[in-house]
Amino acid sequence: MFRSLFPFRLTQWLGPLLVAALLAAIGAIVIVTSGIVDLSAAKPHPELWARFLHYTFARSTAFHADEQPPADLDTPVRVAAGAGYYGQVCARCHGGPGFGQNPVVLSMHPKPQYLVNELPVAKFTAPELFRIVKAGVKYSAMPSWPTERRDDEIWQLVAFLRAMPTMSPSTFQNLALVSHAQPNATVPFVDPPTLAPYALRNDKEPPLIANSYKTPVFGFSGLALSGDVTATCARCHGANGAGGGAFPNLTLQSRNYLARTLTAYAAGRRRSGFMQMVATELSPSQIDALAGYYSSLPRRSTEAAPANGAAGDMATGQKLALIGLPSAGLGACAGCHGVTRAADKAYPLIEGQAQWYIANQLRVFRAGGRGGIEGDRPNDPMVAIAKKLNDAQISSVAAYYAAQPPALVQSFAAVEQKK
Repeated sequence: MFRSLFPFRLTQWLGPLLVAALLAAIGAIVIVTSGIVDLSAAKPHPELWARFLHYTFARSTAFHADEQPPADLDTPVRVAAGAGYYGQVCARCHGGPGFGQNPVVLSMHPKPQYLVNELPVAKFTAPELFRIVKAGVKYSAMPSWPTERRDDEIWQLVAFLRAMPTMSPSTFQNLALVSHAQPNATVPFVDPPTLAPYALRNDKEPPLIANSYKTPVFGFSGLALSGDVTATCARCHGANGAGGGAFPNLTLQSRNYLARTLTAYAAGRRRSGFMQMVATELSPSQIDALAGYYSSLPRRSTEAAPANGAAGDMATGQKLALIGLPSAGLGACAGCHGVTRAADKAYPLIEGQAQWYIANQLRVFRAGGRGGIEGDRPNDPMVAIAKKLNDAQISSVAAYYAAQPPALVQSFAAVEQKK
């Protein structure tokens, strides 16, 4: 009797197992096609199922969290850099010091965690937070980072998340929300805008829907409706456009360069989880008006920003900028940035730009690039250049350019135009 119910030989189990699997498959098909499964967001997950899903998520995050955080992770400049993105995007789901969560968000299952409380952030290490922000979480509303090869931006957001639980409401507002000193400019919304497609990292994933993404879009900040663009720009770049150290100084660039850059962000050719989200909301007329506004501001050096722990050697930086590194096959940086006649039109001006920002961008190039104004070129010269520089050299050349007054760039350009 026992042997007839429980055969000793493995081959005797094969038939019953195949029959059981077939019946299970048929049952699953019947259940799914009948529509009886309720996937509405109105019903929460059963408690045991919710605990199982969260445990699986936590173990998966710990297993895949293998990125090493930068040495300057918790410095104020990284916290400030991550604050702008959090206030623009994340706060709408996760709240902030002095602010609760949107009732619509709290109707989701699972509900996004209130990250102002210390526990949701403290129970994850920095690499685990990086993994969550970069990869997102399936079967929840947590998206992956909107672009690739910008780990620097993700670490900036991680730095802010780690600092936020001990942040006062006033500090949160100053860092992450609206600048108190608004620029005296309005960039109008022109109706109807000219729609243009843009590229996404998941364009080829099913289901394939043609022409599903267009710019401008209806975004989180409502730029496509309100036209209050300069106030949004001031959150990160400041009321005077100088950037404050964590973000680029816009007053240093030409109108042509700014317009081309914003257009590249809107089209997805240049990568930034921060800027692509903003630029896709802009119409071509808004981009042109913004470029005109910031290029018309007086050029100024970036305000002093917290040091990133690597001051740099000015003599080394000057040599790299003006002579280059012949032993490594590198020409002078000044050949493109601030010396040649074409520099003001073709290349960004970086004299007076913040040291931390310059150094961070060089490290982004060294990691593989950020995309380009003209497209994601596989032979971007800055990628090859940055890969030949070590951390000390990057800090040095960034320090040298940051110390140069923007007026020198203008006077040299004027001299060149007279030739």
